[in-house]
Parts: sequence; structure tokens; C-alpha cells
Amino acid sequence: MSDSLGNLLFYTNGCKIFNSNDEIMDNGNHLNPGFVYDEFCLSSLPTYISINGAIALPFNDSIFYLFHQSAKIEFDDPNVYLYTDRLYYSIINMNYNNDLGRVIDKNIIVLEDTMHSGDFTSVRHANGIDWWILAAKRETNQYFTVSLTGNGAVTVETQSIGDSTKYISDGAGQALFSPDGTKYVRYNPVDEIQIFDFNRTTGELSNYQKITIPGDTAFVGGAAISPNSRYLYISSQVKFYQYDLQATDIAASRVVLGEYDGYQSPFPIATTFFHCQLAPDCKIYCNCYNGCDVLHVVNYPDEPGLACDFVQHGVQLPTSNALSLPNFPNYRLGTGQPPCVPSASGEVEQEQHDVKVYPNPASQQVTVSLPAPLPVDATWSLHDALGREVSRAVLSAGQQEAAVGLVGLVPGLYFWRLVGESETVGSGKLIIAK
Repeated sequence: MSDSLGNLLFYTNGCKIFNSNDEIMDNGNHLNPGFVYDEFCLSSLPTYISINGAIALPFNDSIFYLFHQSAKIEFDDPNVYLYTDRLYYSIINMNYNNDLGRVIDKNIIVLEDTMHSGDFTSVRHANGIDWWILAAKRETNQYFTVSLTGNGAVTVETQSIGDSTKYISDGAGQALFSPDGTKYVRYNPVDEIQIFDFNRTTGELSNYQKITIPGDTAFVGGAAISPNSRYLYISSQVKFYQYDLQATDIAASRVVLGEYDGYQSPFPIATTFFHCQLAPDCKIYCNCYNGCDVLHVVNYPDEPGLACDFVQHGVQLPTSNALSLPNFPNYRLGTGQPPCVPSASGEVEQEQHDVKVYPNPASQQVTVSLPAPLPVDATWSLHDALGREVSRAVLSAGQQEAAVGLVGLVPGLYFWRLVGESETVGSGKLIIAK
């Protein structure tokens, strides 16, 4: 979890909660007690074996609820099965210890039942205050709908809809809501693509649809949805697909965006496709189903078909990552802000139009400079990490340069865009320093 400017507040590996100094937070030890904690968290390489097993939700500016799944291992010789047997929450108050935080309540049981490992996601209530958390019950068509209300109450209801899930799908896929909160999607190669409408007022699922990928033989996969909530992306181990959720026939809208190209890094292990996540820069990033040091990326996920620009191993990481991506809901839903700010896409536009914003970092003001006078009026706007506009300046037709003041803005990372006649002329990132 970070603050509104992207500064780290805390994180967890499922065993412990760490503060922004990479130290165990006050009372942040011993999450998810039990056999798995004893066997894995107390080992020489401590980590908790629950993929996508934690979600941090802001309750107010200083208090956060961390919902986390405990793992259960079932031995049935010669098979070993992993699933979730408990859903907990812990409460973090950042006002303690000079803003390094303290866990004020821990391992509070929300429900005890058999749930799918990893099929765990959240969306903001239609009232803009409460939260819904959804988890799928194992080997049934039941879904647990957990409500976190503005007064701190946590309640659980169940609903039965769609096809029964299969136990061998545990941990092999991903569940998520669309950025606008109207769709709930589960995908793994065993249960296939399951799409539901979601009512953010009542927490009810409806209009169940199941989509089969013809001839697909994947073992694992993931999913993501474009910022405009139209395009569904399915990473199916060695193939990557796009579906149009607004199409009359969603299954028929399938476009194959790519197939694993054989790349290996840093070990002689395949960098095949696994979980995906829509990021604050409006790109979709996907990790590997192995320990690898790259991410795959969809550069323009709001664009149809191949125009979305899916690039395999398009992002180089400084170290290896194994099966792990953050489990982020759309925190901006209900705030009036877009789910992300398309800053990185502007890097191409900035090279094309050669718009310069300098100095960078800046403190008092910046200069917006173009290679030639503007043919029409254009608007330069600056946005914070939540997408909120914090500054605006109008450049008139014929103008080639303008100074924009930054006085009063909090230091941090911001995103700028220059737009003329509804066309983006350029965009990029700006760091405001003290």
C-alpha cells in the first residue's frame, strides 16, 4: 500500500507486515497462523504460499484493513492439494510510531470454509465508502460476498450462480473486477472464462456467461481488463488473448495477440504468461509462471485487437520474480477519477511531437516547450497519482512556449498532458522536488 503520491506505507509477504523502512511493523509478525506458517514462514526463505492472497483496503486516511487468506495443504498420496481454509483481516493504523504504523488488530477470522486459493478480489461499494470482497467456494458454484462498511463492520453473505468450480483449478488462475465495477471475471484453464455482471449496491452477481477457448491446453493463466472496462485480456500460459466485453458474442470477439516466443531469462526456464495487473500508468503488466526477470506488457489496452500493442518480455526487472504480483483493486472507483493516468503511452507521443517540459525535477515552475508554434489552442494539465488535476495552463494558437507555476504542490510524482482539439499532443511524467 502506498499513499496518494506513490510513497510506500507497508507491504506483506503473507507471513509478516513490513513498514516503509523494510522493518517488521509494530505487531506485524505471525500472520496466517497454522501449519503453512510454521513450515514456510519459519524457513530460511520465508514466504507464504498463497498466490494473490492479500488485499489492503483504505478505511480512512490513516487506517487500513488488510484481508488475507490462509493456505491449507491437503495430502492425498500421491497428490498434494492447496486451497484456502480461512479468510482473515488485520487492521493497520499509520498514526503510530512516527507514521511507520502499527497493527492494532490481527488475524481476525472473517470466515472458515474451503475457498479457492487466489480467487480473491475486491471492489468499492456504490456508496463510495464501503467495500465488497469476493471469494469463490471450492467445488461448488457458491461465492462468498464480504462487506466492509464505513463503520468497520465486516459481514459475510453467500450466493450460488453459474457452474461449479473444480478443485484442480486452485491457484491456477485469477479473479478480478472491471475498473468500473460492473463486471466480475474469473479465469483458470480448468474452469475456463466465467463472466458475471455485478451490482455494486447489493453485492449480487448476475448474467453468468462461460467462455471456452477452443483447443487451449494451458495449465495456468491470468486476466486483466482495460481502463475503459471494455476489453478483457486473458493470459493462457503460452497464448495471450483479447475479448470485447461489449460484443454481442463475446466468445466470437476473441483476438490472439501473441504466442510465447521461447524467450528465457535469467535461467533456462520459459517466461510463459501468468497473472496480470492494470497499473497506474494505464498499461497492463503480466508476470511469468516461473522465476524470471521480465514482465510482459500491453501498452495500449483500450485499443482493439493488435493495436493494443502486446509486447512479450517488454519490461526488464532488476531481479527475479516468482509468481507474484500485487492484488490491487481500483482504489479510485467512486472518487470521480479515472482508474489510471496514461503517462507511459505519452512517451511515444512525446518523441513524435518533441514536447519538452523542463526542468525535471522541478520545484517553482516548469517550461512547456514545443518544436513549432501551435496551430490551435491547447491545454496543458498536471495530475497527481490519483488522477486529480492539480494545475492547468492554456497555450494559445501560435504559441510555442509557456511557463507554468508549481508553487504549493506537494513533492512527488505527477503526470502531465498537452491536449489540443481533443487530440493528445504529448504527455509524460514530472517530479516535483522540495
